[in-house]
Amino acid sequence: MKYSITLTLGIILGSFFYGYIFTQLPGGWLAGRVGGKQLFGLGVFCTAVLTLLTPLAANQSLYALIGLRVLEGLGEVRRAHYV
Repeated sequence: MKYSITLTLGIILGSFFYGYIFTQLPGGWLAGRVGGKQLFGLGVFCTAVLTLLTPLAANQSLYALIGLRVLEGLGEVRRAHYV
């Protein structure tokens, strides 16, 4: 039982980084096209809205929570390419 809970928590926490990984190259290109300030502002806004939806996704299902965490990771493109 303990292993199952640990594995589930690892998947939930790791799902954020799956979204984050896929934004590295497109994020650099996008920062060059639209600028760092706009990308940063959009990233902050999107991540904040998605974070507010976390309790709703957690009550819905485990898969909804994992999907939301992936989307939050996609919104973190702003942190890596701000400068």
